Amino acid sequence: MWPFKKRRDVEMVPVKDLNFSQVDITDRLADNIALNTSDWIPTSPLNREIPNPEQVGLPRLAADDDEVYAIASRLSGIRDLVQVPDDGVYCPVCHIANVDITRLGMACPQCGRGLLRFGWN
Repeated sequence: MWPFKKRRDVEMVPVKDLNFSQVDITDRLADNIALNTSDWIPTSPLNREIPNPEQVGLPRLAADDDEVYAIASRLSGIRDLVQVPDDGVYCPVCHIANVDITRLGMACPQCGRGLLRFGWN
């Protein structure tokens, strides 16, 4: 027996209209499980996998590092509002991620830009 009433005011969103909350992903779901706070894992830009990435809020393929970082920073702000417990951090310019959310905003070890919130799943 389900203790909650079914919500009837939820509108389904077509997949083509979904946006993203980060600009990179890892190769496999749950890559974070085997990592410790000193480990960095490579990430891959999502815009290479999506046709017309700018239409779904991702950087265009020819975007420079500053444009990529600006878009990723705005998307990280969305993740800040939700605050998923398993989030880590990443650098969308150097394409690396870490599981330690306490590094949020700290300097990337490679380029010095502030690390952004990263979701693993």
